[in-house]
Amino acid sequence: MKLLPRSLHGKILLGYIVLGGLFVLLVFAALDQVRHLLSRVDDEHHVTRMHDVVREARRLEKNYLLFRKPSELKAAVGKAEEALALMRRDRALMQRAAPGFSLDELEQSLADWRDLLDDRLQRRIRPGDPISPLEERMTEVGKQVFEESERLSDQAREAMRRALSGQESQLYTIMIAAIALVLVIGQLVTRRVVAPLREVESDLVRVGTGNQARLTPRDRDDEIAALVSAFNRALGDLEERQLAVLRTARLASLGTMLSGVAHELNNPLSNISLSAQLLQEETESADPRRVGGYVEQIDDQVQRAQRIVRTLLDFARDSHFARITQPLAPLVEETIALLSAEQPDAGEAVMLRVEPGLMIYADGQRMQQALLNIIRNALEACIDAGLTPHITVRGLMRDGGTEVTVSDNGPGIDTRNLQRVFDPFFTTKPVGKGSGLGLFVVHEIAAEHGGKAGIHNRPEGGTQVSLWIPAEETHS
Repeated sequence: MKLLPRSLHGKILLGYIVLGGLFVLLVFAALDQVRHLLSRVDDEHHVTRMHDVVREARRLEKNYLLFRKPSELKAAVGKAEEALALMRRDRALMQRAAPGFSLDELEQSLADWRDLLDDRLQRRIRPGDPISPLEERMTEVGKQVFEESERLSDQAREAMRRALSGQESQLYTIMIAAIALVLVIGQLVTRRVVAPLREVESDLVRVGTGNQARLTPRDRDDEIAALVSAFNRALGDLEERQLAVLRTARLASLGTMLSGVAHELNNPLSNISLSAQLLQEETESADPRRVGGYVEQIDDQVQRAQRIVRTLLDFARDSHFARITQPLAPLVEETIALLSAEQPDAGEAVMLRVEPGLMIYADGQRMQQALLNIIRNALEACIDAGLTPHITVRGLMRDGGTEVTVSDNGPGIDTRNLQRVFDPFFTTKPVGKGSGLGLFVVHEIAAEHGGKAGIHNRPEGGTQVSLWIPAEETHS
């Protein structure tokens, strides 16, 4: 198909030109058939006209034989002469109207009949005279002329009928060919115009489900290639903005946790300082067991501080998106530990109901960020309502993936706002207290994993947020 234009506009224009040319050809073919039929009708008209003149001459001949009026015989001679003149003048047309008919015999018979009529006219006629042998011969030849003329007319009509039938068959053939050509052109347009658009549509549906992989480049159509390139650029910009939003939300969480982390680090540092002072005082007595106990306390508190710093650094690190299959429980536990630095009661308020062997195919950092936002929202909703928080985090396998649910005992969400909680910058908190990015980030992280996030009010009270992430085999 190298002859086809590269652009969709060119292909559509070519389709219109081909269809227009087909229409013109059909019109010219129909006009040619009409001209051909008109010509056949004109030919048949000449035969009919000559036959009518012969019929009239035959009628005048019979009238003469009945009434013996010379005027009837004279008129019959004139009509016979007229029929002979018409035949000689339109011989080619009559032959074309009735192919295969012997016009020579008819012409000769017509000439003989005219001569017999004229011969009888030249003789004196008395009303009482019997029919002479000449008149018998004249009647016999006249009958022969009329029968041959009628046979010529019948053959012309039959040829006309066959021509009409043939033209009808040709019209049907042209129509079938035209329909076949239209179907071929339609199939070509479908393959060369609609199919690439369907492929782009399929890619866009995939993007709409959260998969932000680039659209497949297509270089066979200029417009399609330009469209794919534009969408890929838009997806690149969208991905950069999404990463910026996630980074901003993570930094906001870090800023909120810093004061709590400082307090959390102060406890092990104070314990280290106290143990070091006691160890310094014990240097004189040098009791090995007490010295060993102080050293063990110092080591435990150092490791505790290291865990806090490592967890904070892991959460703050700007890493590339990378999914791995990993246990879910440690991710939730580290998230609760991070949240405990911000809200010391979080560890007691959150109950973990996750099987130790339950795995999740996810990016650990982003999953922690999503869980952190969900659990924090649940804690804040309960505290703002003056309730003692009771948060339950559950995990289970469902529909070929891992589902994490976070349930609280808070006041729930107004049904009018349930459809909007995942919108960016939507919040029901007072101005300056919430950014409206928490659940939006959760939704984006779920979409980035090819999963989905949901929220609903529980019948027994409170809210439940679900996060479903497909397993490795189903996602691939």
